[in-house]
Amino acid sequence: MPPFRTPVSSERPASRGSARAVDGRGERIDDLVRAHSQYVAGLAYRLLGRDADVDDVVQDVFVALLRFRSTIRDADAVRGWLSTTTVRLARKRLRRRALREFLGFDDLNGVDSPVRGATQEEHLALLRIHRALAGVPANARVVWLLRYMEQERMEEVARLAGCSLTTAKRRLETAQVAVKKALGHES
Repeated sequence: MPPFRTPVSSERPASRGSARAVDGRGERIDDLVRAHSQYVAGLAYRLLGRDADVDDVVQDVFVALLRFRSTIRDADAVRGWLSTTTVRLARKRLRRRALREFLGFDDLNGVDSPVRGATQEEHLALLRIHRALAGVPANARVVWLLRYMEQERMEEVARLAGCSLTTAKRRLETAQVAVKKALGHES
């Protein structure tokens, strides 16, 4: 064996900055990104409805994972941590978007279909839903999208949204009224 051989990817030392173990069992950040990036991107896409914002949120989620990896004690908790972080960052971006729209710096014409591969009819229905939700506070929008687009149980919606179950139900009702109103006027 030559004295200076280049290690293959499975031989990279766990002490490298981007490959440091998260759970003490040798799972590296790059492995976590590979394993969970599709999930994080899909969740962010459905919450935000815009491709342009998704990459930023996904990057921010994994940067946060690098920063806070020492707080995650169990490998099984990584997905839940990623979900919660994605929801919080998406909610922050939705608030910022609402402010930009209010100030006239952003418009709804950039809203994409939240489901890739949707039929044209599904695309139009989803656009109407996202437009209806655009006028709803970010907290209510996130709750509605988690419940109906992600099909999460209300207990999980409340946990991900960082609020009580009662508050999550109230926010869901607020968003539901807006969606029904918008779909009722356009159908």
